[in-house]
Amino acid sequence: IDIPFSEKNESHFNSLDILEKIKRLSPFTSVILISEQASVEEAVSAIKLGAEDYFKKPFNLESFRLAVKRSLDKKAVFMDHAGATSYLNLINACQVISASLELDKIFGIIQGFFSRELGSNHTAIYTMDKEQLIHIEDPAFYGKGDPALEEILDIALQASSPLYKMIETQEFYRFIERGQLTPGLFVFRFQSAGNANYFCVCLSPKHPISLDAFEGQVRILKAQIELTVKNIEQYKGVQHLAYVDDVTGLYNTRYLSTILDHEIAQHKITQKSFAILFIDADKFKGVNDTHGHLVGTKLLNELGRHLKNYVRDADIVFRYGGDEFVAVLSPCDLLTAKSVAERIRKSVEKTAFLSHEGLNFRFTVSIGVALFPDHANSKKAIIEAADKAMYTAKKTTRNRVFIAGLENIVNILPLQGNASVRVKK
Repeated sequence: IDIPFSEKNESHFNSLDILEKIKRLSPFTSVILISEQASVEEAVSAIKLGAEDYFKKPFNLESFRLAVKRSLDKKAVFMDHAGATSYLNLINACQVISASLELDKIFGIIQGFFSRELGSNHTAIYTMDKEQLIHIEDPAFYGKGDPALEEILDIALQASSPLYKMIETQEFYRFIERGQLTPGLFVFRFQSAGNANYFCVCLSPKHPISLDAFEGQVRILKAQIELTVKNIEQYKGVQHLAYVDDVTGLYNTRYLSTILDHEIAQHKITQKSFAILFIDADKFKGVNDTHGHLVGTKLLNELGRHLKNYVRDADIVFRYGGDEFVAVLSPCDLLTAKSVAERIRKSVEKTAFLSHEGLNFRFTVSIGVALFPDHANSKKAIIEAADKAMYTAKKTTRNRVFIAGLENIVNILPLQGNASVRVKK
């Protein structure tokens, strides 16, 4: 196949993901994307990932024919010249790496580059933790590797032990000749943020015709990798700041929206439900009015940390705003959600907050519980269902857990105490 055409259909797959996989596994393949709902942002992303062209329906047939001809002509020129083919391999690898925001994807691109360049039928990525060699599996590359080849590679690597030496000498690549009992190896060293060393190891590589030209390509690839890794870390840092509430250190509503999108997408695949707990501190306004906003801020911070300690490890707590918090429990059934909510309610009721400052605040929380998709089947509706259940709890007695959809039933759970805020001197 010289040129695959990808028609964008959001209900079935993501065309950019398909494009990225094609260019990672076969950089010489030209890809043309066609979409009914094209956007400038998506077109730019597609070109960055190596798409030959990007068309919006309906498109001009003559322009489409020219794009196909240009792709075939380029393929004919490059495939007839070994040096040009190698250069195109490098360009495509750097292009896809520069567009990546995940280190795992970069691993696969590196493996693909050296596998093609050196004719190796097996590659692997390793890192080092103190004195231990760690093999990093990359299911996004060729899938599960041949166990026999993996074992041969591990044995050959242990026998020659080149990795420590490469770190000491600051070598970024090394060819290891075949021994009497071990195959030849090629090792490429690169670094990630924090100066962690990673190694791409190729089994039984072919030596390049020109070592100087090959070394130049490897230098360019290494520079692109380390620049992209730095950009990824900076992006994650900015993303983290954008997603974190500055008062409590918990995630904010922006990240809540992202997580809910993810959980709803996962539900479509797994059919597993997830729960929303909407948590409100009862009569919290009295704290700010009596003790000031600085104390109120400290109390919210401690309450946020407390809530994190009483959900499950896989669950996420968010500050929704003011004295309101949301917890996403996934996967989760209704019985488990009620159990976690009750555990939170009881723990808050029994805790003296800001005791280290001699204040010993005691207060309660009201919690609304909603299950997706049982109580709602959209992002907005599931939050509203949990919020409505929480307000029902506050209107009755406070300090209680209430389940969405049961607003007309007064005694869904036994009364557990008053909803006051007081200071113990």
